[in-house]
Amino acid sequence: MDNLKTLFRLYRRYAVMDLLWLLRDTRYFFIQVLSDGISGGCTVAGVYLLSLNFDHFAGMKQSEILFMMGYALFVDGIFNLLFIGNNSGFISRIVGRGQLDHIIIQPVPLWAELLAQGFSPFSGSPLFLFGTGLAIYGAIKAGIVINAVWISIFVFYGICSCLLIMSFLYIISCMAFYAPAAAEEISMVGRDLFSTLKTYPLGSMNPVVKRMFLTVLPIGLSAWFPSLLLLKAGTKGITALAFLPSLYLPGVTLVFMLTALFLFKKGMKHYERYGSPRYTGFGFR
Repeated sequence: MDNLKTLFRLYRRYAVMDLLWLLRDTRYFFIQVLSDGISGGCTVAGVYLLSLNFDHFAGMKQSEILFMMGYALFVDGIFNLLFIGNNSGFISRIVGRGQLDHIIIQPVPLWAELLAQGFSPFSGSPLFLFGTGLAIYGAIKAGIVINAVWISIFVFYGICSCLLIMSFLYIISCMAFYAPAAAEEISMVGRDLFSTLKTYPLGSMNPVVKRMFLTVLPIGLSAWFPSLLLLKAGTKGITALAFLPSLYLPGVTLVFMLTALFLFKKGMKHYERYGSPRYTGFGFR
């Protein structure tokens, strides 16, 4: 209970700092909002323009692709709200630069500090709102019956997809414990991999590649697969969902989270013994 109170206290502090950072300059505020809107639009423009020229692009209608892209941006929005910045969302930077010491010495649990560091409810909200609006518009266009149950599943799958991406980033970022200079930016590479590929439907992809994108490299689980389930649940009813497919995303997310936790704990033991030798010749950073 005390740890949860500490976590919410940190969320409150980081929210205040985020608001002050965003409003420090009026001109910067409008530039930030505008750039987030342009970035979100460019993210979906390529696939959407392809869908306009090909009927049933990769087995999906134009309205279904629009909904899938809205879901993808909704997931990115959750990531921006909770994990954006040079902190918990890109842990390889902290580990590779030896800055993990700055967090360890804080009088709060490590997990609480990592969870709270990236909390940006104000500067991270434009993409979240943009994705939510696009997903609702796509759902209406696709003929989805929006009700409380469907919204609950939509939010649950969105959170699972975001946690899956975070778990994957933590898994590959653990390499920074052992090769800090080489793996410092590996979390950024992993993040870009999801950003550039998750808005593409996998229906017509090679079966071997598709299986890979639904298992060890779970790009398909960050947008395409949950979108299919949500489209089916919204147009044919919740009862149309098969039991095992509906649990596949949360099940894989749990596996990736446990794997990330195991590897991170192992990496922390290595870090406690050796630290980060990257800047040894330059003194403490």
